[in-house]
Amino acid sequence: FGDQYRGCGHYVRIYQTGITYDCARPNCKLSAAHMHKTAKNCGCNMEFSDHRRVRNLFQTKCEACLEYE
Repeated sequence: FGDQYRGCGHYVRIYQTGITYDCARPNCKLSAAHMHKTAKNCGCNMEFSDHRRVRNLFQTKCEACLEYE
């Protein structure tokens, strides 16, 4: 969950929900469909992606952008 700022287009994550899902891609190391199940050092992707659920929608810029100006 996080805040969306329309003034600058940034999404600022506040916290993770802990909800996970399986992408079912064979080149994803975290998926049950991973093609290299027994390999120790494969080059498959191991990045988590987070569903961006907007908690608050602001029409202004985020704090980081306001400080930068």
